[in-house]
Amino acid sequence: MQQQSIFVLFLVLAGIATIVFTYIFISSKKAAAEEKGMSNPLKKRFWFSLILFVILTIFITATIPKSPYYLFADETPARVIHVSAIQFQFILSEKAIDPENPSGESHIELPINELVEFRVTSLDVNHGFALYDSSNRLITQVQAMPGYVNRLRHKFKDPGEYKILCLEYCGMAHQVMRSSFMVN
Repeated sequence: MQQQSIFVLFLVLAGIATIVFTYIFISSKKAAAEEKGMSNPLKKRFWFSLILFVILTIFITATIPKSPYYLFADETPARVIHVSAIQFQFILSEKAIDPENPSGESHIELPINELVEFRVTSLDVNHGFALYDSSNRLITQVQAMPGYVNRLRHKFKDPGEYKILCLEYCGMAHQVMRSSFMVN
């Protein structure tokens, strides 16, 4: 639903931008007798700049609040799950994972309608950390990179089993790099 509303907003803004550029193109072809020369070159630029500023302000106002990081910026997560990616598995744990001796938990259960923060890193090469719902629809994703921890926050709305798949080709057994957890 949110993707559709953002797409409609994009189409409206793209249409407005097309109309503005078309108007400027057409009006620049037909110069009236009083507009020849340097009568007032800043007048058109002022109105164009003002219209562009209004459009950008509307766009920013409409899109920034929909950012997932903006929505959960001040909220403390109910659970923090540490994730280490290593060829060809994801290691999940509620405690920090030791890179020298990586081990995790075999069964993770997360709460429904509460903020969960995944702290994602890689122990070898770049990986993709992608969460899929029970109907195999991509919900959210972040990169798992060596030497860096990416934080991914999400509120799960529906109970069930969620799958984790790697979205970054990481070697010959990339297709078997998967894990899962339950949301109750």
